[in-house]
Amino acid sequence: MKSILVYGDSLVWGRNAINRNRHEYKDRWPNVLGASLENVKIWEAGLGGRTTDLDFPGLPGRNGLEHLPVALLQAAPLDLVILALGTNDLFAEAGRKPQDTVNAMRSLVKVTKDLPTAQGSSVPNTSPPRVMIVAPPNCLPLPSVTGEGFPELDKLTRWLPELAKLYGELAIEQNTYFADASKLCEPDPVDGLHLDVKNTKKLGVGIAKILALAGFADFCCKSISL
Repeated sequence: MKSILVYGDSLVWGRNAINRNRHEYKDRWPNVLGASLENVKIWEAGLGGRTTDLDFPGLPGRNGLEHLPVALLQAAPLDLVILALGTNDLFAEAGRKPQDTVNAMRSLVKVTKDLPTAQGSSVPNTSPPRVMIVAPPNCLPLPSVTGEGFPELDKLTRWLPELAKLYGELAIEQNTYFADASKLCEPDPVDGLHLDVKNTKKLGVGIAKILALAGFADFCCKSISL
């Protein structure tokens, strides 16, 4: 059985835009991914507000680079690590450039690939896990429910497409898998940022198909209802 760690933000955690609670286990995209591939085990590591390498004002423990080593060691040994971060960087630092986030993602990839040689590693003699970089889905600038929107959404509509382009280039540079979530799902118009049940499922199935086409695992989407 292959083991996959999905390390990300509130989209990995499964935030429901309507009530701010968590989507059910079976509906969250990492678990839909697991149900869509043969013989895999999923480790969910999602946290709202998590960034690539920034501290988030008022929200402790959100620096993704700082906390990734613990998540890796807890889930090891691993065959694949999916890194799904980026959107919160602009919330944490208003002047953040997409290239800054790409540089941080490069560091996350390096930490992941160095897992077998990391200090305190419980799997010192194993091969490094493969990596997948997931570019965030785009957002909607004008949420349909007054008061539930995020003021940065308008800027994000321009920022995220550039980030996706640069993430794709980074994936080639680092020889990782790549998925552009903006081509696989759409945000919920309630807050313009998070995913409803249908779209979190679509994201999980879409990523599963990419991994299956790349030969990582066989696709088996018999029980997923979109």
